[in-house]
Amino acid sequence: MNALLPWILITLVLASAFPWSIWFLAAGSQTVEAALAIPLTLALSTGVLSLVMFWQALAGIPLDLGRITLVYFVVMLPGVWLGWRRGFSWPRIQLPRTRLEYLALALLVMISAGVLFTSLYWPFSRADSIGIYAHYGEYMYSQRTLADLPGSLTIHEAYPILVPLLYTYAYLAAGWPQEFLARLFPAMMSIAILSIIYAFGRRLHSKAAGWIGALLLALTPTFGSWASSGYVDLPMAFFYLLAVVFAWRLWESGRWQDAALCGAMAGLAAWTKNAGLVGIGLLVIWLLWVRLKQQTSWPLIGLALAVCAGIAAPWYVRNWLGAGLIIPPTIWSDQASQTVGTLLVLATHPETYALSGPLILLSIFAALIDVIRRRLDTPALLLLLWWTLPFYAVWWWFASYDPRFVLLFLPVLCVLAGVQIARLWNHVPGQWQQRLVLPIAIVMLILGLRATWD
Repeated sequence: MNALLPWILITLVLASAFPWSIWFLAAGSQTVEAALAIPLTLALSTGVLSLVMFWQALAGIPLDLGRITLVYFVVMLPGVWLGWRRGFSWPRIQLPRTRLEYLALALLVMISAGVLFTSLYWPFSRADSIGIYAHYGEYMYSQRTLADLPGSLTIHEAYPILVPLLYTYAYLAAGWPQEFLARLFPAMMSIAILSIIYAFGRRLHSKAAGWIGALLLALTPTFGSWASSGYVDLPMAFFYLLAVVFAWRLWESGRWQDAALCGAMAGLAAWTKNAGLVGIGLLVIWLLWVRLKQQTSWPLIGLALAVCAGIAAPWYVRNWLGAGLIIPPTIWSDQASQTVGTLLVLATHPETYALSGPLILLSIFAALIDVIRRRLDTPALLLLLWWTLPFYAVWWWFASYDPRFVLLFLPVLCVLAGVQIARLWNHVPGQWQQRLVLPIAIVMLILGLRATWD
């Protein structure tokens, strides 16, 4: 029974952010979808938990399971009161209606189950997950504090530690370095990306766009390969995608809750991986664009940036004060290859992106044509292109030696592709749609089985 207690505790810790999630999403009497509420719950819980641990350690307070958990639940308690005061309502669950939708759901569940099984069955095995993330998670568990910055010798010690801190909490809960429990955190974040893509695609266009976008990512070999690895790329992509979602909600609603969440998710992305700093730059320019279009106010822009800075800045200030750097020199830009082949990596590496890659690449071109043809009067496409193409360019110029880093913005591209493909499908005559259903289902099934097996 004692072996189950850490799992029960982690479940309670994650679930306790649910009232906050509902309160944020339901403000303004908006309908709350489970496909977004559950991932937001995961984001808020992991973000707050890691920040509580960071600030305690920074203040010189030894990391202790009881103390961390108590402070965490104190932060979560007002969410329960706010939800009760407003009138708590369960989020809406959208069930599939067609055979293709049921097949899509079955494939997503099957691939997600494969990711969870791999994460919970095998210990950490890949280089950086062992040598960096799990290593510092275990170090903070044994020493009960943050890793010291060794001045000019600082390298991996300056990596953001949201995920390693979650590993540390899992070890504290178990009473020993329980790797299988620790691996649950990044695996859940990776799986939650699929749900966010569905919810976002549905909001931007239709249910079909949501299903297509989620499948494009799930059926990509690189997703299954890294979702269970314990790396931080997909956890960063998880927060980054949520930042884009709330950037769009801010454009639509102009509510302070969306501004705060947009800034918070961008900050958490940078608190997960150094590459998230690129997203903060994109956030600043996007907010200025939104203001130019009179879709928000200066106070809300200030709120978003203040929340973002409050989450991410302390870590980088610590790096500067302790080691004289903001990010460590671990980008091997001299090995980057600025060629047409790397620029079209989504199409030139079928072993990494399979059929999804070319479809996403074609969708990018189609979206660019739409934006030009409509003279920038396509805010949704502008949003998706702005939060991906500059990031794509940074990757191509500085880090194209490793296709893995495309994962950081690939989920947003999958949303874009889902929308574009759904729009194209709507122009297909009904009789041709009926004829194409069976071939599409067969291809989906084959790719789904391959993704699960890999």
